[in-house]
Amino acid sequence: MTTSIEFDGLGAKNTLTIYEGGETGTFDKSIALVSAYAKLLSFYDEHSLLTQINQQAGIAPVHIPVRPIFNLIARAVAWSKRGLGYNALIGPLVGLWHIGFDDASVPSSDRIKARLALTDPDKVILDSEAQTVFLSEPGMSLDLGGIAKGFIIDEMGKLWQQRGVTGGLIDLAGNQLLFGNSEQGVPLWQVPITDPREPGNPPIATLTTSPKAVVTTGIYFRHFDRRGHVYHHLLDPETGSPVDSDMASITVVADSAEKADVLSSVGFYAGIPAGFDVIEDEAAEAIFITKATQITQTSGLRETLMPTMGH
Repeated sequence: MTTSIEFDGLGAKNTLTIYEGGETGTFDKSIALVSAYAKLLSFYDEHSLLTQINQQAGIAPVHIPVRPIFNLIARAVAWSKRGLGYNALIGPLVGLWHIGFDDASVPSSDRIKARLALTDPDKVILDSEAQTVFLSEPGMSLDLGGIAKGFIIDEMGKLWQQRGVTGGLIDLAGNQLLFGNSEQGVPLWQVPITDPREPGNPPIATLTTSPKAVVTTGIYFRHFDRRGHVYHHLLDPETGSPVDSDMASITVVADSAEKADVLSSVGFYAGIPAGFDVIEDEAAEAIFITKATQITQTSGLRETLMPTMGH
């Protein structure tokens, strides 16, 4: 029997659906897990562990009591050093633009330049033995927004496995884990791909896939308009401004939600062919959609993506 619950968390609406299996209390434990990780990883919660790290920038290392969180930060920094378009040190610029909030504004080029100087991942000092993180310059700040939701989804997937769920859907702010069997009782899922021009429209395509993580990044998620120009929330770590490209959205399909989360940033930033190549090298798949609604998919999806009639 299908059961579903909606809840607020991680600054968004989230939905959990179980089609098969699962012990009583699985939803409660799942929501508690999201809440616990949000208290550790939130960029905007002044009491979070992440905020402590950022407040101690240039002052002192911060001990990370939870080993998986230290490891997550280490992976985020390692991805950032690859220079592929994902940078967990982009926090100073996220705070400057504040896109998604009422006080979002277009900063001056001087202010952007000053904040860009604080985004070098090589200036993060990690001590694996002591489990400490130190941002070596004042003003630096970590933002795990492009990796944390994926990590939390993967952790929830482990919880569901332990509690006997055999089919279900984890959806945190649109980042999804297709868990086990679909609603039809088979390990084959059909996933609608949102039309990035108008998310309220019918899907632009439908993906058929085995149980995987599916993460979409697009310009329609968070943005604000100024004098006819739309500024979306996907910041370019090279320029400090929203990514300027013909990309409208990217959907990444991968074995882990964390990897899909990071690769959605990489693929959106790098586009085609560079982002395409990185995603294939990482043994993941992706659907790239341009602002002109041209759809390009990686090789593993060529037989399984069906565009909607008229596209």
